Amino acid sequence: MAENLRILVVEDERILAETIIGMVEDLGHHVVASASSIAKAEECIYRGGFDLAILDINLKHGDEGIKLGKILYEKQIPFFFLTSYSDKRTLSLAKAVRPGSYVVKPFTEKDLYVAIEMTAENIDDEQSSVVVRKGNTHVRINTDDIEFLKAENIYTEIHTREKVWLKRSSLKDLIDEMEEMRFVQTHRSFAVNIEKVTGWSSHTIHINEKEIPVSRRLWDDIKITLESKFS
Repeated sequence: MAENLRILVVEDERILAETIIGMVEDLGHHVVASASSIAKAEECIYRGGFDLAILDINLKHGDEGIKLGKILYEKQIPFFFLTSYSDKRTLSLAKAVRPGSYVVKPFTEKDLYVAIEMTAENIDDEQSSVVVRKGNTHVRINTDDIEFLKAENIYTEIHTREKVWLKRSSLKDLIDEMEEMRFVQTHRSFAVNIEKVTGWSSHTIHINEKEIPVSRRLWDDIKITLESKFS
């Protein structure tokens, strides 16, 4: 049974969105973000920090939800559709992007429960890692143990609670290599593991006693992410 999943809800009808969020929370999960437009949804997707997405298909202007499903499929993030449409054309478009389930409105909390359980089967529970070189040997570091990353010339420093490792890679390439949505770039030279954040103040993120700078350009988006996660 899936428990305590972080879920993104994309629905353009406010009252219905509130109903979905309430049901999801009642099922023991946490809605970390919601969006009512494709632009906001894309922003949430690229920001990351969620395990599964629930998508409406028609967001006022057509099949925008299908486009979002394609993005999620390419990023290997599980999702399912929650929609009023069950016609042959829409089903054909939906199947092409491989949703974990397909729920037709009106729906019940039990329908959501089943869809979430089916879709959660696609979540990869295997702990991911990054390999660094130490002398003539290679060391595997679990990404769960990484607190933040810092660019340092042609290397990136990998900071864990106990140690700092060096990997010959740019900050961006390392984040892409790990394919971890939990790592959020806060500055051209820094990225943090959002799961390790213990607090924040003006343009600074705190991970225990460590302080990581946040650029003025990125601060508003990062603040929204933090407030959504820790609210």
